[in-house]
Amino acid sequence: MNRKYVQAVLLVILALLAIAGCGRVPLEQAAPPEGQAAPENQAAATEEPAEEAPAGEQEAVGGEPQVVTRAITSEPGSLDPQGPAGAGQNAILPYLFDTLVYLDIDNKFHPYLAESWETSPDGLAVTFNLRENVTFHDGTPLNAEAVRYTFERLKQQGQASVLAGMAEMVESIDVIDETTVRFNLSEPSSTLLSSLATPYAGIISPTAAEERGRGFGQSPVGSGAYMLEKWDPGVSITLVKNPDYAWAPDVVENQAAPHIDRLVFSILPDVSQQVAAFEAGEVDILFVNQPSHVERLRQNPDAELVETTLNSLIYLGFNLSRPPFDDLRVRQAFSHAVNKEEILETALGGIGQVAVSPLAATLPGFDPSVEAYALDYDPERTAALLAEAGFTQGPDGTWAADGVPLEVTLLTSTRPPNQAIATVLQSQYKAVGIPVEIQTLDSGAAMDAATAGNYDLLLWRYDWNDADVLRVYLSTSRIGRTNRNFYSNPELDRILDEAARELDDERRNELYLEAQQIILTDAPWQPLYTPQDYIAVRKDVTSIVMGPMGRMLMNDAVKQ
Repeated sequence: MNRKYVQAVLLVILALLAIAGCGRVPLEQAAPPEGQAAPENQAAATEEPAEEAPAGEQEAVGGEPQVVTRAITSEPGSLDPQGPAGAGQNAILPYLFDTLVYLDIDNKFHPYLAESWETSPDGLAVTFNLRENVTFHDGTPLNAEAVRYTFERLKQQGQASVLAGMAEMVESIDVIDETTVRFNLSEPSSTLLSSLATPYAGIISPTAAEERGRGFGQSPVGSGAYMLEKWDPGVSITLVKNPDYAWAPDVVENQAAPHIDRLVFSILPDVSQQVAAFEAGEVDILFVNQPSHVERLRQNPDAELVETTLNSLIYLGFNLSRPPFDDLRVRQAFSHAVNKEEILETALGGIGQVAVSPLAATLPGFDPSVEAYALDYDPERTAALLAEAGFTQGPDGTWAADGVPLEVTLLTSTRPPNQAIATVLQSQYKAVGIPVEIQTLDSGAAMDAATAGNYDLLLWRYDWNDADVLRVYLSTSRIGRTNRNFYSNPELDRILDEAARELDDERRNELYLEAQQIILTDAPWQPLYTPQDYIAVRKDVTSIVMGPMGRMLMNDAVKQ
């Protein structure tokens, strides 16, 4: 064999080995399990990649489109971010709509659609400087006029939105130029940025909103990393990646279109069915909070369990608009009949933390000293308070007033583990002579019934990113909207309004301490527990960036 030919071949082999040595594992990707070979195209992740295909046409791992399926329990009634908040929305809206600012998992604000912002010295004006060259899914520009339109629309028709209070605080919005917009406020706000970081503040396409009118919620148009491709009612919602996307927040590495081609949200109301679908390889991601499912998935070698903080509280609410819960003594009696530790152990397998405050323990402003105001489990006190309120106990242990038996209905949604909690509560009330009928509705119907006041007891949950949640759910101005307990206390309103204006964190926390004390004294709620939630992710889906409130940023994600 020709000697020069052999030398040439050896040089080529050495060069190939050197190139292979440059390969690196993608972000957050673990090495393959022992005994399993790395994917054949692993070498594609090198520092000197081949020429990149146009956006939206990159070849997926294995040559097939990358599809990630997430199970959701309830189908949203609408994907209009400005309508009533509903189950399933939080999981989908952040992929369709971008917000002016991004709040990370450590409660730090980052630029998003707004590259920067400035607050006037008097706190009454906030000016946002927008990114250039951002477009909606319909190709129209996302500019200062689109931002103005979004929030003017919220002010006009967003009365049922959780951001209705923020909209009322914004007196006007000025378009300074194509990329500069100013919010003029009626008073300084410590909650504006946190409100603007929620999915409900996503910027919408004015063109699409005007063309589609009431149908916008079924065919939404935003500027997010994904677009709505198909909505099969009762079955699934499919999003396809936005090939033009180039404006992700700086918490992710990939500022271009996502690598995952499609996100499918599979509607599976039965949580056991979700777990079975995960085990069968039909689902890649699901939310988990039932102890048996957490343990089952911990044993699954294909699953990674990610603990997530949703700043949540599960509580028992009373309907103050109807007897007997318009009587403080009755609310206190019902609160003293609740054994929170038993709920935690029996219904939740010990997963979670007993609540002592109407403010989730993970939120700034929570103060453990309010435990002194909590209405602890005390069945004897229950009996004494019911007697004070005019009820008498019969030979069978039940109660009545003026010949009317004390019987109540507990309303909740089908969201797990509500049924298990409701059953324990029913047993605890039976033990003190109070029959409870459980009414379980799907999330949308339960929300409608609660808002209309068609219940006695309400087993409910909130997830929020700021202590202003107390104003959202308990202020007088929200009665008939997000205040579903019909509770009103002018002094509490004053404190919560002041806290929403207060820019000094120390003073703000003092105000929230006062608010927690008042709420525990008035007892519109009996706080039950702060949940410990998990998201199960199939291990072949890597490089997901976790955000606040259980949000999953898929910009960097890949499916092996």
